[in-house]
Amino acid sequence: MIQRFTCRYKQLFSLVVIGFLFLGSCSKDSLDPEVDEDETILPHEYEMESLTYLLADDDKIDTVKIKGGTEEFINPGNTPMEIQHVETFDDLVKTSFFKIDKEGGELPSDLDISKFKVNVPGVYYENGTFSYYPERFPMSDSEQREPYKRNSTFTFDLKIPAQSKLNFRKSIDRHDITCSFKLVIRNKTTGEKYNVDGKWQGVLRYFNESFSVDEEVLN
Repeated sequence: MIQRFTCRYKQLFSLVVIGFLFLGSCSKDSLDPEVDEDETILPHEYEMESLTYLLADDDKIDTVKIKGGTEEFINPGNTPMEIQHVETFDDLVKTSFFKIDKEGGELPSDLDISKFKVNVPGVYYENGTFSYYPERFPMSDSEQREPYKRNSTFTFDLKIPAQSKLNFRKSIDRHDITCSFKLVIRNKTTGEKYNVDGKWQGVLRYFNESFSVDEEVLN
């Protein structure tokens, strides 16, 4: 009777020991900070603190004359004719291209600078400052193109003599620029700041619209 009780006691004791070992291993795993399932790593957030454009010694502004096509207005009749003509420059584009100076230091691998949309130069003044184009462009290292100042129109009253043809031509000047920029980006999560230097290239502006009219007598 006593011997039978002793065997059962040993079996019960073994089960209790195994149970404690199992619970102990589970508790150890849950307390291990390396595998804590509740611990999450928050993504870093970045913001643009400042952006400055300047014309350095190796930068330049080029002037290019853009010539438009020729439009013809014909009056085959025997009396003069007057028309109102509306002219546009809808084919003009504003371009933007950012080139980062890779020697200025490495940016964080999780920072995509092209996600920033920024103001780009619109006019350069003699005192070395810029005014900015109203539409924003991404800080992309591939050329970005947008229509330049949509809905710009010019209205003319054209008088076409009898038995004649008018040849109407237009042209406009364009400033292409390469300038420097200095950008400061702040890590909103850690407070760390990154200085970014580089070049901005693109169409600065269009200006000096001109129109000419030549008259030809019809045979």
